[in-house]
Amino acid sequence: MRVAYSPFILIISAILTGLAQQPLHLGWLAWFSLVPLIFVLNRIKSRKDFFKAGFIWGLAYYLTTIFWLAMNIGTTPIIGVISMFAAVFYCSLNVAGISLITGYLKSHYSQRWFWLLPFVWTAVEYIRNMDVLTGGPWTALANTQLDFLTLVQNAEITGIYGITFWIILLNVSIYNWMDRPYPGHSFAVVSIFLLPWITGIILTPTPQADIGKKMDITLIQPNIHLSQKWKPGAVRENIESLITLSKPAIDNGVDIVIWPESATSSYILQGNQYYLKWIQSELDDSKLLSGIPYYTGEKEKRKFFNSVVLISTDSVSKIYNKLTLVPMAEHIPLSGAFPSLKELNLGQANFTHGDEFRMFNIQNTTFAAMICFESTFPALSAEFVRLGAQVLVYVVNDGWYETPPEPQQHAKQAVYRAIENRRPVLRCTNTGISMVVNPSGNIVKQLPLNQTGVINAAIMPSNGVTFYTKYGDIFAQISAVISMFFILGVLLRKK
Repeated sequence: MRVAYSPFILIISAILTGLAQQPLHLGWLAWFSLVPLIFVLNRIKSRKDFFKAGFIWGLAYYLTTIFWLAMNIGTTPIIGVISMFAAVFYCSLNVAGISLITGYLKSHYSQRWFWLLPFVWTAVEYIRNMDVLTGGPWTALANTQLDFLTLVQNAEITGIYGITFWIILLNVSIYNWMDRPYPGHSFAVVSIFLLPWITGIILTPTPQADIGKKMDITLIQPNIHLSQKWKPGAVRENIESLITLSKPAIDNGVDIVIWPESATSSYILQGNQYYLKWIQSELDDSKLLSGIPYYTGEKEKRKFFNSVVLISTDSVSKIYNKLTLVPMAEHIPLSGAFPSLKELNLGQANFTHGDEFRMFNIQNTTFAAMICFESTFPALSAEFVRLGAQVLVYVVNDGWYETPPEPQQHAKQAVYRAIENRRPVLRCTNTGISMVVNPSGNIVKQLPLNQTGVINAAIMPSNGVTFYTKYGDIFAQISAVISMFFILGVLLRKK
């Protein structure tokens, strides 16, 4: 048979899964939306069909999930559309790879091949997320479940990959029951569905008495449009807006004020330090943690960084330079090895990667302050916590996207970082969504998109070390080992 399935079924399956990623409270769709894909994989046989099935599903899924890439106001519409389709095509190869591996295993484990799919999918997703060209874990299936706070408590043990594994396993068990509707198979579906909710209840931290020192914090969301932020002569006006919003909290003796990514839009630490001295004169006893642009070196060999600095009335800390840059937006991949690539002008910045896990000490509390895209990488935040971070801060500028769903997709991932490490998370953005997340993953306070505002809150720094913080993505690594074990089993059988 030349055509063993209808692509329409795959597209419906992928669109439903993609909708589960959107801020529509449809995460429950992912509990069964992959079942049609599994039925298709069961029906086809040739490598070509497995590749086509995976690629078609991937195209529809990623187009539904990250279509907003074309809406970036920082570039021309044509480049935005081209970059969106390039990302969709590139990411779709991941699902094609999952499908090909599944087909390979199915040829030798024909009766129970589908039970291997959770291991394969989790392993490929984990390996894929090491490649920042795919956006890292931005489109991980686990992100569909962030509306279900009890369920995602399991990330304290397994990280996001345990949630991905559960989604695939649940879909597989539903497929198994539909294919062979025995009572035992329906019991398996119910058991698999309920298990992480039960463990999630067990893992949810119980409210603790305030036995440590609280810190008063203020997050400033200035909501400065990018056309205003970077227009010539606007630096003073932007800084004045930030100071005006911060001053009531400073007058009340707040411990720390946080400004968003590249808040000052000026190199306040270099050259004329008028703006730095102005900011310092307004701080009184408060500290300011702010995103800034920064550079080092002489003009001919100058390196530019996306950075964070801690400022007080009489001092300036060392600088944290962003470690993980956004490909094609903040730098051209491989431009470090091939400097001529920096000459390409696609509307991107040409920042240099930072090389140090630098943190900030505020009243004997250790803060890790990461920048924008870095909040999506579980391992990065976990490494900061292993090095002693008691509070996680993400300074963000999502002003490139003025409408949903990009800001919502980005913001909700901070919930996982809080749960994985049981740390308070402070997310301070330019245009939204700013929020305070407690170690249980509850969003204590937040400001909506495209609104000027201030968040005042009290946080309790944390010192405990979770299983995930200590051992990282061992769950995903075990899934990769198990997948490889069965693949090697097929190779040995062939011999």
